[in-house]
Amino acid sequence: MTVHAAARESITLSPVSKHYQLKAGESIADELTIINDGDTTYDFTVYAQPYSVSGEDYQPDFFNERENTDIYKWVRPEKTQYRLAPGETIKVRYTLAVPSGARPGGHYGAIFAETQPAGSAEGNSVARKKRVGTILYATIEGQYRTGGSLKGISIPRLQLKTPLVTETRVENTGNTNFKVDLKLKVTDLFGGVKYIDTKAYEVLPETTRKMSLAWANAPSFGLFKVSVTTKFLDENVTKDGYVLVAPLGAYLAVVVALFRSEEHTSELQSH
Repeated sequence: MTVHAAARESITLSPVSKHYQLKAGESIADELTIINDGDTTYDFTVYAQPYSVSGEDYQPDFFNERENTDIYKWVRPEKTQYRLAPGETIKVRYTLAVPSGARPGGHYGAIFAETQPAGSAEGNSVARKKRVGTILYATIEGQYRTGGSLKGISIPRLQLKTPLVTETRVENTGNTNFKVDLKLKVTDLFGGVKYIDTKAYEVLPETTRKMSLAWANAPSFGLFKVSVTTKFLDENVTKDGYVLVAPLGAYLAVVVALFRSEEHTSELQSH
């Protein structure tokens, strides 16, 4: 029997986000890059939708419209239908046409490219679609406000399993987004650097975002000094702490050993 490998369909979009500083009434031209790095030819469509988030974990919402999610209405794609062969790259061009009455401050949306499988779903067959998107962040010039506060940096002292994780929470009290730069530095007790990681996050207006940094390949047992630095707007805060990474069994063994040591000391003092 001959087994044929299924053709691999893949669509890649670059970049994953775009940032704009615009004036009301302004129009600009821009483009995205779509790559077919799979084995099949497919059609794809281009369209724009609102973008907002829910909760501190920033679950994306591409459906509900809010006051500042109107940028999708400003997107004018040069084309909405494309065909892409394996190994081919296409530039998707579009114009952002900002209304003359656009409110100063932040506006958000997303541009999606979605594959359209050849043929249509018939009978019990299901047509699979794949979608990739670019988040649009636009600040319209004028009288808008920026502001934010650090709500906390969490460095748990005991972590029963890897990865070693820290969390930072930042609130945006303004009406436009800003970037938060985070740095995680882990050293041993002698100052030797074990791990460094940096990440940047966008925080949307009138939201609080919980952001994590993690040492994925941390040893399953060890005591480390952990430093988290948070930078945004005029804030630059560093918090240090010591973290014991230990499986529950090892932690209980240490507790039992300490308890027995205290018992032995008490017995000696009673004689």
